[in-house]
Amino acid sequence: MKNFIIGIGGTGAKCLEHLLHSCAAGLGPKNLWAGMVDQDEANGNVSRTKILLSKYMNLRSTLRDEGKHDLAEDSDLFKTNIITNNDSVWLPIKDADPTLKQLINYNYLKDEVKGLIDCLYDPEEKDQNLSEGFRARPNIGAAAMLATTANEDDPFWSQIYKAIDAARGGEEVRVFIISSIFGGTGASGFPNIARRIKQIQKEKNVTSNFHLGGALMLPYFNYQVPEENMEGELFARPEEFLDQTKGALQYYSKLFEYDKIFDQVYVTGWDPLSKLANFKMGGNLQNNPPLFPELYAALGALKFFSEDNKINDTQEIFHIGKNETSDILWSDIPNVSANLNSKESLSKLIRFAFSYNWMYGPALTGSWSKIKKYQNENWFKRLIYKNTYNDDSKACEIGHEHNQEIISSMQEYCQDVLIWITDMQYSTVVNTDQKMDLIAAEFFSEFSAKNTSKRVNIKEKLNSSEKNQFNTLINDSKNLKLLNIMSNICYKKVNRDQKGLGVFMDILFRSCEQ
Repeated sequence: MKNFIIGIGGTGAKCLEHLLHSCAAGLGPKNLWAGMVDQDEANGNVSRTKILLSKYMNLRSTLRDEGKHDLAEDSDLFKTNIITNNDSVWLPIKDADPTLKQLINYNYLKDEVKGLIDCLYDPEEKDQNLSEGFRARPNIGAAAMLATTANEDDPFWSQIYKAIDAARGGEEVRVFIISSIFGGTGASGFPNIARRIKQIQKEKNVTSNFHLGGALMLPYFNYQVPEENMEGELFARPEEFLDQTKGALQYYSKLFEYDKIFDQVYVTGWDPLSKLANFKMGGNLQNNPPLFPELYAALGALKFFSEDNKINDTQEIFHIGKNETSDILWSDIPNVSANLNSKESLSKLIRFAFSYNWMYGPALTGSWSKIKKYQNENWFKRLIYKNTYNDDSKACEIGHEHNQEIISSMQEYCQDVLIWITDMQYSTVVNTDQKMDLIAAEFFSEFSAKNTSKRVNIKEKLNSSEKNQFNTLINDSKNLKLLNIMSNICYKKVNRDQKGLGVFMDILFRSCEQ
């Protein structure tokens, strides 16, 4: 099966962030192509996801090297082979500082056509610089999307053409789109990109093996807009989200009724709305936190890709609800399939990230003269020394630059995991009457909602008392202590195909399941 995921706009990029961590936990399909669509190329959320995607692909490639370091094929850690284009983001408009006027060649239009454009668009909409996105104006985004070409020469669209060709060749192909319904890029891109994909499918006369799914995010957050210096600016206004959503839903109801675009659609909203502490119109300063509803969209995509998901000929629309209390619990997170338990997999990844970041990563960092103090410990002898010993040099090469790069990259990714889950837990419910109770984060981190660049600060080192709180890390689960992890890695079976540092990484990951 070939799988493709497209995140449109800032919300789409944020949902991909959740999806990448879920794939690292073993919840994803075997193979996946990932891409994003956003006119605001410098958007902080898009940039964050691009960086995370690069880290994921590099770590997986390094740890799935059959010659040097191999987790083994059946390992769930970084299970999904994710690929993308050289630049994972498609910009609908390629010009440096485009405006709608320039895009549609307004000055060269006939007077009667100009009159029509003047009726449809305000003066500031026609002259707005679109390099930072469509500012929650789907009418601008729709015009931009329709004015761009989607041909096989474009690196982004070439993937779609290849996918449809693969379906014509008999392969099962699934494409999934995620966006918000109340923004600019997402609201305009979701229907237009979907219809363009279906048009290509029709042009190529592909009637089977190809399935299109999507996740629509209804309003799930708001923010306070500062009054100063905003006059005359185009930006997303929270008070307009519901009206925009109402209009969009009316449009989609007609679209779904008369034209079967999607095979499955997942719809997610949130009440009460999460309250973001900072407002930025766009660009690299727009660095919004990961929020819990976005995890629903990510898991919806992974459910769509699951081989257990038998897609039929009828158009299906799914929605989901949490428990009736104001608390957000592990039980509110749906499973991807009957064989993939979301809580167990994500909990295992979080425990792995904690134990690696504060226990094993630091122990393996540095030269051999620093690391060799562990050489007589059971876990080190069977998992590290044995698998990094070079017969030619007659030495353990754990301190080698290449191995140290892997150790450092994994620690950096583990910090990303801890920051992601902590930021989501705090940011989803800050300044609301809700409580999110997935992990105990207060003993290893500090949170500041207004610090846009770094809301979560995790401690560089933990003392013995703080490390002993590891058994409280995952709420609503059995007490698993760091001593249990130590015991597990000493006795877990090494799989036949594992090599190098892949041995230790997979054994530690498997040792973190309860």
